[in-house]
Amino acid sequence: MCFVICCDVMLCPLCGSMGDADVWLSVKGYDYAACPTCGAVRLVPFPDREAALSLYDDSYFETGSHGGYVGYTVDERLHRRNGRSRMRRLGAPQRPGEILVDVGCAFGYTMVEAARSGWQPMGVEVNERARLSAASEGFSVAASFDGLRLGPHGAGAVTFFQVLEHMPDPVGALSHAASVLATNGRVLIETWDRDSVVARLMGRHWQQASPPSVLWLFDKSDLRRMSSLSGFDLVKCRSSTKWVSLGLVTGQLAARKSRFGRALHGGLGRVPLLYCLGDLVTVELRKLG
Repeated sequence: MCFVICCDVMLCPLCGSMGDADVWLSVKGYDYAACPTCGAVRLVPFPDREAALSLYDDSYFETGSHGGYVGYTVDERLHRRNGRSRMRRLGAPQRPGEILVDVGCAFGYTMVEAARSGWQPMGVEVNERARLSAASEGFSVAASFDGLRLGPHGAGAVTFFQVLEHMPDPVGALSHAASVLATNGRVLIETWDRDSVVARLMGRHWQQASPPSVLWLFDKSDLRRMSSLSGFDLVKCRSSTKWVSLGLVTGQLAARKSRFGRALHGGLGRVPLLYCLGDLVTVELRKLG
């Protein structure tokens, strides 16, 4: 599925309507606008695929550029801990050695935990440094889904952990996942809910409203529509928690020019915090037919 873009008018991939989007939120010189028909909220102006992919250079993972991470690799221990939690939510493969594709696998920390849970992980990652690092662990990692060369029914699971909201065509990505999954294959999505209490209270200060890298601000109705359009049954949608470092939190605050964030950042570093504000959700899908 493709986008048709003309100035600030875009064919909505969730409902197919064309019309002027209504501004929902303004952040750092960007607008997030809602489809006038279905309400899906997207970044305006909306980048093309090449512009979107160009944001994920090394600075995105190390210095927080474009709403990214501060010291991603330094927090490996916490990423691995989150990976174990994700694998518990997904469950074991139906057969040992079944393929799991982790889309947006970064440095491969979740794939390490997937392998320990009995899966055969493969990854998709656009950042070259991260991709090479994950491949050095013995995993097959490509810059695009097509690069993995998986045929129909080739995978038992596909995961999108905090990546679907960054993708220009989330419905297309889910449809591609459906094309390589076996019947009853599973998709696990971790993303953010703009209709959560904290998102509504924080408004433009909500941490997930991070242009230009975050292209979509989903709610649960968007996730249901995308699932149906892609050939999946939405099995479960629930609030989730994850571990983050205090250094990440203060770094993001500092990047937003928060005096409080700048004061804290640098001294407290890798202190772990359980993120449990209710705006992070995990969605489980199952392939129909």
